[in-house]
Amino acid sequence: MDNQESFLYNTNVSILVLLLFLGMLIIMKVGSFVGHRLRKKDDEGNDSVNTTVMAAVLGLFAFLLGFTFSMSGNRFESRRINNITEANAIGTAISRADLYPAAERDSLRRDFKEYTMARIQYFQIGNDLPAVQKADRYAQDIGSRLWNRASTDAIRATSVFPSNLMIPALNEMLDSANANNYGEKFRVPDPIVILLFALSLVCAFFVGYYTLKRDWFNRMMTVGFCLLSSIVIYTTLDLDRSRTGLIKHHVSLEALSDLMKQFDHP
Repeated sequence: MDNQESFLYNTNVSILVLLLFLGMLIIMKVGSFVGHRLRKKDDEGNDSVNTTVMAAVLGLFAFLLGFTFSMSGNRFESRRINNITEANAIGTAISRADLYPAAERDSLRRDFKEYTMARIQYFQIGNDLPAVQKADRYAQDIGSRLWNRASTDAIRATSVFPSNLMIPALNEMLDSANANNYGEKFRVPDPIVILLFALSLVCAFFVGYYTLKRDWFNRMMTVGFCLLSSIVIYTTLDLDRSRTGLIKHHVSLEALSDLMKQFDHP
């Protein structure tokens, strides 16, 4: 994990989207005020060029929103797959400990249990960055201990067969943990999020500017546009936050937790 996260990532997504929603309402009101000052109702039917510009801006907003949502969704799916891949790799390594003599097997299983608990803790800590880094270092220390033990056993002629199976499993386990850690860093870049927010405000201004009628139906439509846009943006940002969002990898993280069942039976 990075030593310092960006301001956007550290800010609660609910606060960001609430501010965006209020900002869209205010900008829309400004756009409506400017539109009623500069435009005439008689010109409403002759605004084909302006309507085209508005449609283009809304289309650009829809494209950027869909693009950002796709990025968040792909990264969410990638993290889910990484979690399951790591759980499978750990499970394989634990199973291959049974190839060793009883004393060596029990010692390896204790280390694997400690490693598995450290990895579960790593994902359950949340967004406490120092605690996350501490859990990661602890898991790496245990992983190094397991690797050193397996590589030492490989030198012994009596342990060649189990070591030939254990070392590839350990390598896969450590590599999958590294891929999982770095997978958390792959998020939607802040400039794209800022551009999405800015374009949302621009669209709100245009919607307010071209809404000449102030009846209840138009008010509901314009507020509904702001609300729906904010909800979609909230979901997009929430998907991108594996540690703080409402949408979490509950099922895939269960794969790691279920590994503890392997230690219930000697």
